Amino acid sequence: MNQTLSLYRLQQTDSQISRVQARLQAIHKILEDDEALRQACAQTEVAEKNRLAAERALRQAEDTVRDQHIKIEQTESSLYSGSVHNPKELQDLQNDVAALKRHLATLEDRQLEAMLVCEKAESAHQAAQVALQAVRSQWNEQNQSLGQEQSSLQREATKLEAERQAIANAIPTQFIEGYNQLRQTRGGVAVAAISESACAACGSGLTPAEQQAARSAAQIARCPSCGRILYGSYSPPCNSAYPTLTASHFG
Repeated sequence: MNQTLSLYRLQQTDSQISRVQARLQAIHKILEDDEALRQACAQTEVAEKNRLAAERALRQAEDTVRDQHIKIEQTESSLYSGSVHNPKELQDLQNDVAALKRHLATLEDRQLEAMLVCEKAESAHQAAQVALQAVRSQWNEQNQSLGQEQSSLQREATKLEAERQAIANAIPTQFIEGYNQLRQTRGGVAVAAISESACAACGSGLTPAEQQAARSAAQIARCPSCGRILYGSYSPPCNSAYPTLTASHFG
């Protein structure tokens, strides 16, 4: 078999494997990245703490107002019970009632503020819960989709590895070694097809003689610019056998 064609097929398979592996790595990274979910959880926890604190503050305000009402009722009871006859004492009780009611108004204002804060905290908590549910739902859906894609890619990778092994087994070791060296130094692309009279990898134009050499089964042609192996479709002579290639063709 034409070794250039075999190497080109190996290159195509390796390129497919690289793409699959790159996508698998990207999926793995995405699956490990739960930053959005963790942030949503943290925001919900903060909102919950704020809600509980606001509820405690409201209860305290309500208790304070209730205690103040009791004080007023007790003072008014003493004032109107008839048990106090001293005018000065009566006047003092009246003043106490007035002062207690003035302070009650202040306490009720604080209670109203606490109610507003509590309502706001409750709304924020509900919004955080809704946001968390949306993020969790999206995260689960994404992970399910990516998990399915991951399984499919893993099966494809296994199939491609088997195909690569079959192709590589049919290529002499010295050609495999030269191919691997080129892949390491040429960004993973050791074999380039001819496209519109140019090397498809680097875009360098090729002379008709260079193109003809790339189509020949008698030699392994190299791009004069990037040094990659050139592959072009060819038509073998009707009455001639392919000559034997050696590792010197990589030189």
